[in-house]
Amino acid sequence: MKRLMAVGLAALLVAAGVGLAADVPSVNVVGYGKVVIGPGKLVLVATTFETFGDSTLNDLVGNQLPNGSGAFIWDRVSKTYKTSTLGRGGWSGTNVIIRGDAFWLKNTGSTTNVVTLKGEVPYYYNDSATTTVSQISGIDAVAYAYPVDAFWTNTALAKAAAVNDALYIWNGGSYDVYTKGRAGWSTPAGFKIAAGRAFFVKTAAAIDWTEVAPYNLD
Repeated sequence: MKRLMAVGLAALLVAAGVGLAADVPSVNVVGYGKVVIGPGKLVLVATTFETFGDSTLNDLVGNQLPNGSGAFIWDRVSKTYKTSTLGRGGWSGTNVIIRGDAFWLKNTGSTTNVVTLKGEVPYYYNDSATTTVSQISGIDAVAYAYPVDAFWTNTALAKAAAVNDALYIWNGGSYDVYTKGRAGWSTPAGFKIAAGRAFFVKTAAAIDWTEVAPYNLD
Protein backbone atom coordinates (compact mmCIF):
# COMPACT_ATOMS: atom_id res chain seq x y z
CA MET A 1 0.00 0.00 0.00
CA LYS A 2 2.79 2.42 0.89
CA ARG A 3 4.64 1.59 -2.35
CA LEU A 4 1.56 2.35 -4.46
CA MET A 5 0.97 5.51 -2.47
CA ALA A 6 4.49 6.74 -3.22
CA VAL A 7 4.19 6.00 -6.92
CA GLY A 8 0.95 7.96 -7.13
CA LEU A 9 2.60 10.98 -5.58
CA ALA A 10 5.68 10.56 -7.77
CA ALA A 11 3.70 11.37 -10.92
CA LEU A 12 2.42 14.56 -9.32
CA LEU A 13 5.80 15.69 -8.03
CA VAL A 14 7.77 14.86 -11.16
CA ALA A 15 5.32 16.98 -13.16
CA ALA A 16 6.23 19.82 -10.82
CA GLY A 17 9.97 19.29 -11.16
CA VAL A 18 10.29 17.50 -7.83
CA GLY A 19 11.44 13.93 -7.38
CA LEU A 20 10.96 11.10 -4.92
CA ALA A 21 13.68 8.95 -3.46
CA ALA A 22 13.63 5.46 -4.91
CA ASP A 23 13.65 3.75 -1.50
CA VAL A 24 10.47 4.86 0.26
CA PRO A 25 10.16 4.10 3.99
CA SER A 26 6.97 2.42 5.16
CA VAL A 27 5.99 5.24 7.50
CA ASN A 28 6.69 8.29 5.35
CA VAL A 29 7.57 9.51 1.87
CA VAL A 30 10.96 11.06 1.18
CA GLY A 31 11.21 13.68 -1.54
CA TYR A 32 13.73 16.02 -3.07
CA GLY A 33 13.81 19.19 -5.16
CA LYS A 34 16.63 20.39 -7.38
CA VAL A 35 17.80 24.02 -7.62
CA VAL A 36 19.96 25.03 -10.59
CA ILE A 37 22.25 27.99 -9.89
CA GLY A 38 24.34 29.54 -12.62
CA PRO A 39 27.82 30.96 -12.01
CA GLY A 40 27.67 34.14 -9.98
CA LYS A 41 23.88 33.88 -9.74
CA LEU A 42 21.39 34.19 -6.89
CA VAL A 43 18.24 32.12 -6.44
CA LEU A 44 15.46 32.64 -3.89
CA VAL A 45 14.42 29.26 -2.55
CA ALA A 46 12.70 27.48 0.32
CA THR A 47 12.71 23.94 1.54
CA THR A 48 9.19 22.55 1.12
CA PHE A 49 9.96 19.28 2.89
CA GLU A 50 9.94 18.42 6.56
CA THR A 51 13.60 18.24 7.54
CA PHE A 52 15.13 15.50 9.64
CA GLY A 53 15.49 17.31 12.96
CA ASP A 54 16.90 20.81 13.33
CA SER A 55 18.52 21.41 9.94
CA THR A 56 21.18 24.02 9.24
CA LEU A 57 22.73 24.90 5.90
CA ASN A 58 25.32 22.19 6.55
CA ASP A 59 22.50 19.65 6.72
CA LEU A 60 20.41 21.00 3.82
CA VAL A 61 22.99 22.24 1.33
CA GLY A 62 26.32 20.90 2.56
CA ASN A 63 29.13 21.20 0.01
CA GLN A 64 26.91 21.24 -3.09
CA LEU A 65 28.21 24.75 -3.86
CA PRO A 66 31.84 25.90 -4.12
CA ASN A 67 33.65 27.46 -1.19
CA GLY A 68 32.94 31.16 -0.88
CA SER A 69 29.30 30.75 -1.84
CA GLY A 70 26.76 32.54 0.31
CA ALA A 71 23.34 32.18 1.86
CA PHE A 72 21.01 34.91 3.07
CA ILE A 73 18.20 33.64 5.29
CA TRP A 74 15.14 35.88 5.61
CA ASP A 75 14.09 36.61 9.20
CA ARG A 76 10.34 37.28 9.14
CA VAL A 77 10.37 38.93 12.56
CA SER A 78 13.15 41.47 12.08
CA LYS A 79 12.66 41.71 8.28
CA THR A 80 16.41 41.36 7.83
CA TYR A 81 18.80 38.67 6.58
CA LYS A 82 20.99 36.25 8.49
CA THR A 83 24.08 35.67 6.36
CA SER A 84 26.26 32.61 6.05
CA THR A 85 29.33 31.74 3.95
CA LEU A 86 30.58 28.33 2.85
CA GLY A 87 34.19 27.64 3.79
CA ARG A 88 36.41 24.62 4.15
CA GLY A 89 34.82 23.84 7.51
CA GLY A 90 31.28 24.15 6.22
CA TRP A 91 28.72 26.92 6.43
CA SER A 92 29.25 29.65 8.99
CA GLY A 93 26.68 30.14 11.73
CA THR A 94 24.13 27.73 13.14
CA ASN A 95 20.90 29.14 11.77
CA VAL A 96 18.15 26.50 11.71
CA ILE A 97 16.03 26.39 8.55
CA ILE A 98 12.57 24.86 8.64
CA ARG A 99 9.98 24.15 5.95
CA GLY A 100 8.79 27.35 4.33
CA ASP A 101 11.73 29.52 5.35
CA ALA A 102 12.87 31.70 2.45
CA PHE A 103 16.57 32.09 1.73
CA TRP A 104 18.88 33.13 -1.07
CA LEU A 105 21.71 30.94 -2.33
CA LYS A 106 24.57 32.53 -4.23
CA ASN A 107 26.90 30.45 -6.38
CA THR A 108 30.29 32.18 -6.44
CA GLY A 109 31.84 29.55 -8.70
CA SER A 110 32.54 29.70 -12.43
CA THR A 111 30.22 26.81 -13.38
CA THR A 112 26.56 25.96 -12.91
CA ASN A 113 25.76 23.97 -9.78
CA VAL A 114 22.72 21.88 -8.89
CA VAL A 115 21.64 21.85 -5.25
CA THR A 116 19.29 19.10 -4.04
CA LEU A 117 17.06 19.87 -1.07
CA LYS A 118 15.39 16.84 0.49
CA GLY A 119 13.26 15.68 3.39
CA GLU A 120 9.91 14.14 4.21
CA VAL A 121 6.96 15.07 2.01
CA PRO A 122 4.62 17.07 4.27
CA TYR A 123 1.37 15.29 5.11
CA TYR A 124 -0.69 14.09 8.08
CA TYR A 125 1.98 11.62 9.27
CA ASN A 126 4.25 14.55 10.14
CA ASP A 127 1.40 16.86 11.21
CA SER A 128 1.52 18.83 7.96
CA ALA A 129 -1.78 18.03 6.21
CA THR A 130 -2.46 21.75 6.65
CA THR A 131 0.10 24.51 7.02
CA THR A 132 -0.33 28.06 8.31
CA VAL A 133 2.12 30.91 7.79
CA SER A 134 1.13 33.49 10.39
CA GLN A 135 1.20 37.26 10.31
CA ILE A 136 2.38 37.98 6.78
CA SER A 137 2.57 41.76 6.77
CA GLY A 138 4.35 44.60 5.02
CA ILE A 139 7.15 43.23 2.83
CA ASP A 140 7.73 39.57 3.61
CA ALA A 141 9.40 36.56 1.98
CA VAL A 142 7.39 33.34 2.04
CA ALA A 143 6.86 30.15 0.04
CA TYR A 144 4.06 27.79 -0.91
CA ALA A 145 4.26 25.11 1.77
CA TYR A 146 4.11 21.98 -0.40
CA PRO A 147 6.54 20.54 -2.99
CA VAL A 148 4.42 21.13 -6.08
CA ASP A 149 3.85 24.03 -8.46
CA ALA A 150 0.87 26.11 -7.34
CA PHE A 151 -1.48 28.29 -9.36
CA TRP A 152 -0.98 31.64 -7.66
CA THR A 153 -4.57 32.84 -7.87
CA ASN A 154 -5.77 29.56 -6.32
CA THR A 155 -3.72 30.05 -3.17
CA ALA A 156 -5.38 31.28 -0.02
CA LEU A 157 -2.79 34.06 0.20
CA ALA A 158 -3.68 35.46 -3.23
CA LYS A 159 -7.36 35.33 -2.34
CA ALA A 160 -6.88 37.00 1.05
CA ALA A 161 -4.70 39.80 -0.29
CA ALA A 162 -6.24 43.26 -0.55
CA VAL A 163 -6.44 45.55 -3.56
CA ASN A 164 -3.00 47.08 -4.24
CA ASP A 165 -1.14 44.26 -2.45
CA ALA A 166 1.80 43.03 -4.53
CA LEU A 167 3.72 39.89 -5.47
CA TYR A 168 7.45 39.94 -6.32
CA ILE A 169 8.96 37.01 -8.25
CA TRP A 170 12.73 36.86 -8.71
CA ASN A 171 13.54 36.10 -12.36
CA GLY A 172 17.29 35.66 -11.98
CA GLY A 173 18.24 39.28 -12.41
CA SER A 174 15.36 41.41 -11.13
CA TYR A 175 11.80 41.12 -9.89
CA ASP A 176 8.64 40.59 -11.88
CA VAL A 177 6.04 42.59 -9.97
CA TYR A 178 2.31 41.84 -10.00
CA THR A 179 -0.43 43.68 -8.16
CA LYS A 180 -3.97 42.92 -7.13
CA GLY A 181 -6.63 45.20 -8.56
CA ARG A 182 -10.39 45.28 -8.21
CA ALA A 183 -10.68 42.75 -11.04
CA GLY A 184 -8.00 40.45 -9.61
CA TRP A 185 -4.28 39.87 -9.99
CA SER A 186 -2.16 41.17 -12.87
CA THR A 187 -0.33 37.84 -13.20
CA PRO A 188 -0.51 36.10 -16.60
CA ALA A 189 -3.24 33.50 -17.08
CA GLY A 190 -2.27 30.21 -15.48
CA PHE A 191 0.65 31.74 -13.59
CA LYS A 192 2.25 29.30 -11.14
CA ILE A 193 4.58 29.55 -8.19
CA ALA A 194 7.34 27.03 -8.92
CA ALA A 195 7.87 24.28 -6.37
CA GLY A 196 10.60 25.14 -3.90
CA ARG A 197 10.83 28.79 -4.90
CA ALA A 198 10.27 31.56 -2.39
CA PHE A 199 8.87 35.00 -3.24
CA PHE A 200 8.14 38.36 -1.68
CA VAL A 201 4.73 39.85 -1.03
CA LYS A 202 3.69 43.29 0.15
CA THR A 203 0.46 43.42 2.11
CA ALA A 204 -1.35 46.34 3.67
CA ALA A 205 -2.70 44.23 6.54
CA ALA A 206 -1.50 41.11 8.32
CA ILE A 207 -2.61 37.82 6.76
CA ASP A 208 -2.58 34.30 8.21
CA TRP A 209 -2.03 32.01 5.22
CA THR A 210 -3.37 28.45 5.55
CA GLU A 211 -3.08 25.82 2.81
CA VAL A 212 -4.16 22.18 2.67
CA ALA A 213 -1.87 19.54 1.18
CA PRO A 214 -2.79 19.38 -2.54
CA TYR A 215 -2.21 15.62 -2.81
CA ASN A 216 -3.61 12.45 -1.29
CA LEU A 217 -1.20 9.85 0.11
CA ASP A 218 -3.89 7.47 1.39
